Amino acid sequence: MNQILVGGALFAEQLRAAGMEVEELGDEHIMIPGYRVPDGKLEGLVVDVGIVVPPDFPLSPPSGPHVHKLIHANRSDGPHPHGHIHSSVEHSKHFGDGWQYWSRPHPNWTSGARNAIRYMEHVRALWESQ
Repeated sequence: MNQILVGGALFAEQLRAAGMEVEELGDEHIMIPGYRVPDGKLEGLVVDVGIVVPPDFPLSPPSGPHVHKLIHANRSDGPHPHGHIHSSVEHSKHFGDGWQYWSRPHPNWTSGARNAIRYMEHVRALWESQ
């Protein structure tokens, strides 16, 4: 019998199918180790990216990425790229000290393909606009 994947397992499988290295940490937490920033003023920087995937993915998208590198000061208000950045300790079971949570929900999830690749395009756009 085939198992239907949803949540973190589906998200991880979609990234692996696209050739990305992915670690499943449990509790719907995914880590992409050694993510090389593809564009923007931080192009080439290597960070770990963490994603907390909702259990009903792909119906709902992940809220925002966790980054294992302190890029900006934590700030609960203000616009991107400097605002709405928090310590990941407050938002994750697996991403702790040294991790930042960027509260950047996908802006138009319901108007296109609902998959991990499209979500990672959103993450790429966040780096482009740093």
